[in-house]
Amino acid sequence: MNCQLFLSVLLFGITVGLAQPGSLVAYEYLGSMEAGEIETALNIAFGPDAPTSIYSISMYSVAYEIQKSDGTADTLSGAVAFPHDPTRAFPIASYQHGTTILDNAVPSITGLSPENFEIIFIAIVASSNGFITVFPDYMGLGISDGYHPYIIADPYTLAVTNLIRAIKHLPSEIDPGESFQWNNQLYLLGYSEGGYATLAAQKGIEESVLDELPITASFPMAGPYDLSGTMVDYFLSIPDYPQPFYVANVLFTHLDYYGSLDDLDQYFLPAWADTLPILFDGTHSGWEINDLMPDNPLDILLPETLEEFTADSSHFFRVTLAENTLLDWVPVTPTYLIHGMGDDIVPYANSEVAYIDFILGGALDVTLVNISESEGGHAEVALPCILYAYETMLLYQAISPKGDIDGDGNLSENDFDLLVQSILNGAALGAFETWAGDWDYDGSHSIFDLTAISLAID
Repeated sequence: MNCQLFLSVLLFGITVGLAQPGSLVAYEYLGSMEAGEIETALNIAFGPDAPTSIYSISMYSVAYEIQKSDGTADTLSGAVAFPHDPTRAFPIASYQHGTTILDNAVPSITGLSPENFEIIFIAIVASSNGFITVFPDYMGLGISDGYHPYIIADPYTLAVTNLIRAIKHLPSEIDPGESFQWNNQLYLLGYSEGGYATLAAQKGIEESVLDELPITASFPMAGPYDLSGTMVDYFLSIPDYPQPFYVANVLFTHLDYYGSLDDLDQYFLPAWADTLPILFDGTHSGWEINDLMPDNPLDILLPETLEEFTADSSHFFRVTLAENTLLDWVPVTPTYLIHGMGDDIVPYANSEVAYIDFILGGALDVTLVNISESEGGHAEVALPCILYAYETMLLYQAISPKGDIDGDGNLSENDFDLLVQSILNGAALGAFETWAGDWDYDGSHSIFDLTAISLAID
């Protein structure tokens, strides 16, 4: 747990109500940027190819409640950046960040700071162009207790879904001048670990809460989806791995999540059994751990463990990797698997195997997007992948004005009919639809709202 952030939330943030899964526990203002500031920053960074900027934005950190699979509660942290325009309702885009193991490098802490380019870039580009962008820190990072369950599917679903629920409580808590409204569009996107987290959350949502959180489109990028196949084969076939701490993190946290850290000495060489809990306590960087790791990360295992892992598909680690392989299901959401063909960290085959598996399973709207090998490796293609996802999101995006009750971004007879049903028949409407129908901002639907929408349509 990041004690400094936890104390900051307790002392300086604002605590909200009693905690239930998905509830907003606390929040803290992180900063704002005017549209002109954003445009200047993007022009400096990208020159004539810079993305546009339409809206000024604000960013908040939030603490929220989840219920873990074992029934116990945990408080997680994350952040939200949103555009300024009280007359519009915007889509929600959940961005899942790439690998970090430092508690103080998560979105809820770095916020709009340039020290975390990944987060500030997504925040200012997406939110200034009409997306309410949410950033989960993930379980075990930020203020959450325990070790981060790295590349384990279910915790990502819990982090993403409950953050989306929690931020919907934020507008009623903050200054009305800083408030925002969402419509019924939801996008998921993320790169590397975030790509895995995105596909894991998509799978979890589609299997459990799709009626509550329908996804407009999903953009998993460069994630290790085929853990038990592509990734195991890759690790066993190469003598060196550019980011050895990734492998150590997977093995360590899988043992923590599915077994017990008391058994570290049954799998790892003595020095590593003693050291891993310290290295992954949230205070050591990946580069720091890489400096200590052997070039072949599997060399931290006992020789007999490596032999069994190589030969036995029922070995503990092979079983946990298989359980978290994101194949053998059929996405129903429009899904774009985006990956660099020259990826030296997470092989392109992960996306190719997932694409083939989904298509053969009957998926109707899955697209494999390959970024040319000439663009570089895992780090170099991150920005091209993210820009492709962002530009494709814009093709789907609907920004809803007052009166747009059906959420298609336009005023039409259908919106008028829905409001008539609400007024005459007491038809139940959701939070967005209620906001959209309340043209005069008096907190209710009336003949005045109906007249105003009718005139706007005409």
